[in-house]
Amino acid sequence: MNRRHAVLLALAGMFTLAACGDDSPQPWDFLEGTPTDPGILLAVNLDKTLFMLQTGAPDERVSIALGTSSAVTPVGLAVRGTFAAVPLGNAASVAYVDLATRTVERYFTFASGNATGVAFVDQATVVVCNQTTDQCGKFDPAQGGNEITGLVAVTQFPASVVAAGGRVFVVSSNLDDNYMQAGPGVVTELNPATMEIVRTFEVGANPQYAAAANNRLYVVNSGDYGLNNGTLSVINLANNTVDPVISGFGDFPGPINIDSRGRAYISSFNYGTAVWSTITTEFLKTPAVPLCVNSAGGACRGAADATVAPNGDVYQAFFGSAATSEAAYYFVYDGDTFALKDSIAVPLGPSGLVGATFD
Repeated sequence: MNRRHAVLLALAGMFTLAACGDDSPQPWDFLEGTPTDPGILLAVNLDKTLFMLQTGAPDERVSIALGTSSAVTPVGLAVRGTFAAVPLGNAASVAYVDLATRTVERYFTFASGNATGVAFVDQATVVVCNQTTDQCGKFDPAQGGNEITGLVAVTQFPASVVAAGGRVFVVSSNLDDNYMQAGPGVVTELNPATMEIVRTFEVGANPQYAAAANNRLYVVNSGDYGLNNGTLSVINLANNTVDPVISGFGDFPGPINIDSRGRAYISSFNYGTAVWSTITTEFLKTPAVPLCVNSAGGACRGAADATVAPNGDVYQAFFGSAATSEAAYYFVYDGDTFALKDSIAVPLGPSGLVGATFD
């Protein structure tokens, strides 16, 4: 039983005898997972929902509607405690979701644009960017109004936000209005208290995603689609320097997640998921021989994302396709051997995988 559940039951006992001994399932019970596996896997889907399943019982799942407008185009999320922040793309807003009650508690808005990239700095500060206006701002989930404030201009086409140790980093692809590269990618560090720019770092071509570990920021440079020139930039956060770019990350790599053992899981729609050690700086699974499950035609399925769940298994999201009636899946691999363990059918278009526990 988690702390929230215990508190709610205690309060119920104070106010009514009828509540005493009531063992009926409550919405927040889902977040406890199973007795042997408390893990929950979260993602957003093309059906405009935040989707959760219990890794210990994959048939136990919940979908939370994020909105019905055609402008609602979620592509990622951030989680803190039992709340999630989901940028809604062309809806120019962020859904602040209570995962326990399965409801959108509030929407926080830009005046216009495309909300993308989000990170919790602390319980009172959420930073989010706008890909149309090339600005980033913040909100406090407890603030009076719904406006995203503290807007600051960053390098064009901000794609993601990473918070680490109280510092905030915005990854900008540096693409022009025609989605062509205007120059090297840029990572902008913001002061989350003032939303002023602290410093910038020049990285590789067309960066979109990053993750922090070992007091470093690992930035995936997608490069040019079809040219097999994906790279990795490493920013040393101790001395604010950028290491020489690391090549070999295949064709248009994207989302990166780093596990507790320092293994970086870097996914591509074009090859699946590569695994690279941030400790040894060597590949455990290369883009040429990646984590992937072959399609019926024998080709390696690409991956929208991959992460290690609390149970230690690797969960890889296959996006699926409505055009070809190809179902979406979570492919589950052993975290040590990378052997395929399971294939779980899920709603179409999963992205932004997050594994969490809610004890």
